[in-house]
Amino acid sequence: MKDPWIKPLTCILVGGLMGNFAQTGWWWLYLGLFVWLALGIYFFFPQRLGVEKRGTLLILCGTIIIGFIFGLAGREAIPQPLELKQTQIVGELQDWFLTDNGAVGELAILEPPRGGSFPQLSLGGSPEKSPEKNLEESLVGNKYRLRIYFDKEGNLPQGWDLIRPGDIIEFNGKIEHPKAPGTKGQFDYPRYYAVRGLSGTLTAQGEVKIIATGEPSITWQLRNQMREHLTGAPPELGGLLEGILFGDTGRVPQEELEPYRITGVYHIFSASGSNVAFMFALCWLVLGIFPPTLRVVVICGILILYAFLCGGNPPILRATIMGVFVLLGRLGKGRSPSLRGLLIAGVLLFLWQPLILGDVGFQLSFMATWGIIQLSTPLSKLSLLKNWPKVVRDALMMTLGAQLAILPLMIITFNRVSIIGLLANLLVLFMIGAIFELGILALFFLWLPIIALPLLEVSLRLLDYVSKGLFYLAQVPLADVWVVNPGVPFWLFWYGGIGVLLIGKEKVAFVCKVWLGHCQRKLVHLWEGPSMQRVKGFFKNILAKHFKAYRKNSQRNVLENLGRKFREICKYIFSKLLPSLNSFLKRFGIQGYRLLVLLLLLLLLWSPWHGTPVLEVTLIDVGQGDCILIETPGGMRLMVDTGPKTNSFDAGERIIVPYLLEQGINSLDALFLTHPHGDHVGGAGAILKTIPVGWIGIPDDGQDWLDGEGWTTTGDGWGIGGLEGELIVLLQKNGVERLKAGDRISLDSGIVIDVIGPTRVLTGTKSDENNNSLILLIKNKDGQRVLLTGDMEDEQMVELVRSGQDFDADLFKVPHHGSRFSMATEMLDQIHPKAVMIPVGKNTFGHPSSQVLSYWEERGVPIYRTDEDGTVIFRFDRGKMEVRTGRGDFASPSL
Repeated sequence: MKDPWIKPLTCILVGGLMGNFAQTGWWWLYLGLFVWLALGIYFFFPQRLGVEKRGTLLILCGTIIIGFIFGLAGREAIPQPLELKQTQIVGELQDWFLTDNGAVGELAILEPPRGGSFPQLSLGGSPEKSPEKNLEESLVGNKYRLRIYFDKEGNLPQGWDLIRPGDIIEFNGKIEHPKAPGTKGQFDYPRYYAVRGLSGTLTAQGEVKIIATGEPSITWQLRNQMREHLTGAPPELGGLLEGILFGDTGRVPQEELEPYRITGVYHIFSASGSNVAFMFALCWLVLGIFPPTLRVVVICGILILYAFLCGGNPPILRATIMGVFVLLGRLGKGRSPSLRGLLIAGVLLFLWQPLILGDVGFQLSFMATWGIIQLSTPLSKLSLLKNWPKVVRDALMMTLGAQLAILPLMIITFNRVSIIGLLANLLVLFMIGAIFELGILALFFLWLPIIALPLLEVSLRLLDYVSKGLFYLAQVPLADVWVVNPGVPFWLFWYGGIGVLLIGKEKVAFVCKVWLGHCQRKLVHLWEGPSMQRVKGFFKNILAKHFKAYRKNSQRNVLENLGRKFREICKYIFSKLLPSLNSFLKRFGIQGYRLLVLLLLLLLLWSPWHGTPVLEVTLIDVGQGDCILIETPGGMRLMVDTGPKTNSFDAGERIIVPYLLEQGINSLDALFLTHPHGDHVGGAGAILKTIPVGWIGIPDDGQDWLDGEGWTTTGDGWGIGGLEGELIVLLQKNGVERLKAGDRISLDSGIVIDVIGPTRVLTGTKSDENNNSLILLIKNKDGQRVLLTGDMEDEQMVELVRSGQDFDADLFKVPHHGSRFSMATEMLDQIHPKAVMIPVGKNTFGHPSSQVLSYWEERGVPIYRTDEDGTVIFRFDRGKMEVRTGRGDFASPSL
C-alpha cells in the first residue's frame, strides 16, 4: 500500500525549494503559475479527472503554494550587507575554541555597539530616531561568528586566554554582514550564516574585558574535556578525530584534509546520518538489557544530546529527527517507513528554518539518505552482486546508492568528482565506524581516564592507518577529476535514469510505448484534419505560384512525398539498422541500450553547447586582484590575469576554476599575465594544473620570469620574492610568449587583440613591474573596443600618450584597482568610454581612490566595481553593449 504522506510532504519541500531560489522580482510569476494550475484543475477538468483525483491534485498544488510562500518569506531573514569598524561591543560568549591561527567562537550582542563609523542606513523605527541609532539597536540580540587572531609571537591579545563560554565580555572589533554571492557558483555566506542562526562575522581587535563570568554549557564542557585528553596526540590526528566525532575541522590543517576530499571521504567530517547510525547501533547494543520502551527513550535522549554536541548543524538535525522518528515508530504497532521519516525531518526543519533547503550540507545529507533508502534494494538485485557476502553487498549498495543520488549535486557544487570515491568509502566505512564508536565510548568515560585514554589511543591508531591509506589512494592518477557543469539536460537524464531504475525498465518501456502510440494517433488525426488541409493548400499554392517544376507536375504531392520518405527512413533505422547494430554488439557481450545510455551520458558531461553568440568580456570578482575572461562567438576563450593567492586563499582554486567549469569552459586558448605581482598571477598555478591552456603571453618587460633569483622589486607588497617556485615550474613547462607594442593576436569573427604596451622597458619608476604592464586593446568587427590596462601607473600612461597610438575605448578597465597613482589625465581625457570597470576587493591601499571615482562620476561614465557589483559581464552585439552584474537581477539597458 502506498504511503499517503509521501506526495504532500514532497510537494511542500519542492515548493519551499522553488521559493528559496526564485529570482528576486520574478516570484510572482511562479506563484501565478501555481494558482493558475490550481484554478485550471478545479474549473476546467472536473469530469476528466474525477472528484477524488481532482481533490488530490488540488491538495498537492496547495501544498506547493504554501511551501513556495514560506520559502520565499524565509529569505527576508538574511541580513543586509554591513561593515562597522572600530566598534565597542558587549556580548555573551556562547562558544569558544582555539584553532591553528587564533580562536573562534560565537557571541550574542547584548548592548547597542558604540563608536566606529556607522553607515547612514535606516532599518526602520520612528522618524525622530536617527538612522545611526536605529542601526545600533537593530544589532542587539544578533549572534555572530567571533574570530581573534594570534599576534606575531603566536599569542592571543591580553585577556582572551581567560574567557569561557557564558562570560559577558567587552572589546573592540569589526562587525560584518557578508554580501550576497557576486559570482556564479560562489559560496553563499549570507545563507550559510542565516541557516545557523548567525548574522555574520565579528573580528575582535585588541584586549578583552570580562564584565561578568558565566557557566559554560554541558556540551561545551564535554568537548573541551575531550580536547584536553587529545593534547598529547599529534595535532593533526587530534583534529581529525574531533572532526569525525563532532563535525568540526577547525583545528585541522587544510593539507591534511585534501586526501579525504580527493578520495570522496570528506563527508565523514560533516556529522550527519552516518554518525547518527553509528551512535544508534552502539547505544542499541550497549542498552540491550533495558526494557524496550526505556531503551528507546534513553537512545532518543542520547541522540538529541549528540546533536547539541555537534552544534546543531543541518545534516545532524535532519539525521537526529529521522532517527528519533524511526525509534518512536518501534513503540507503535509496526516500523515507521524510512522515506516518510526522511520527509518529515525535512519538512520540520524547513518550517523551523525555511532557508535550510538551500544549504549545501542539508541537500547533500538529505539526498544521500534518500539514495540509501530508495536505491539500495534495486541495486542489490544486480546479477553481478548476487554471490557477494551480504555484509559487503549491503555496504556497497548503501555507498553506491548515496553516491548516485548526490553526484549531480557534487558536480554543480564542487565541480569535482572522485573516481576512486566508491572504493575508498567501501574500504574505510567499517574503520570509520570503529573509530567513531571508540571515540564516543571515550567521551562517555571522560570522568574515568584509565578507560578513556586507552580507547582514544586505539581510535587514534586506527585513524592514523586510515589517513595513510587515503593519502596513498589520493596519489592514484585521476583519483578525482574536475568536471564542467553539464547543466539541466544532465540533471534530467541522470535522475530520469534513477526513476527508470525505481519504476522498472519494462514498466517504463510499456508506458512509453502506449504514450507514443497515443501521440501517433493524435498526429495522424491532426495531419488529416481540416486545419492541416488548409495549411497544406496554402503551401501548395505557394509552390504552384513560384516553382515551375511543381506546376509541370501538379499531380505530384511534394509534402506527401517528403512525409513518406521520412517515415521510410525512420522505419529503416528502427527496424533494420538498430537491430543489426545491437546483434553485432551482442557478439562482444555488449547490450546496445547500455552503450547508448553511456554515450548519451558522456555527451551530456561534455556539454558542447556551452558558448556565447557575441563577444563577451567578463570581469570576475576575485577580491583584491584582476581576472578577466574573454569569449568570442567562435568559441575561443582567453583569460587576462588570474587573481590573488595568499596563505589561506587561492583565487584560482576557490573562484576562477569553479567559475570556468560552472560556465562549461574546460580549456583556455590563451592566458595573458600582465605583470608579475601576486594579485594578478597568484591563481595561475591552480588554473594551469587543472585546465589546458593553449599558450601563455607575458609582457616584454626586461624581467626573466622563469628565474626565481633574478627579481628586482619595488617593495610595494606584491612583487617581493618574485613568482612562487611552483608557478615558475608550470610556466617553464608550458612556455611563454613575450608580447610588446605592435603585436596583434587575431581571433575569430573579425575580433583582434592589439598589444599597445609596453612600448619600451621603463626603469626607475615608482613600480617598474606595474609600469611595464601588458596593455591590450580588443576590437570587434562593429568597431567596439575594450582597453585592458593591468596595473600601469602615471609613468606608463604618459609613455602611452607619447607613443601616438589610438587607445580610445568603449569599455575601459581603470588601471591598478583605481589607485591615485594611475590618474594621468592627459591619457584619460583621450578616452571616451561608455562604462569603466574597477576590479577591487578589501584592501589597505585605499583602492579605489576617491579622486578616481570623482573623475569618472564628473564625466558621467557608469562605474562597475567587483567589490559592489560582483562579477560583471559585458556583451558586445551589433554596436551595443549590455551589462549584467553578479549582484543585479536584470541586465542594464544597452549602452
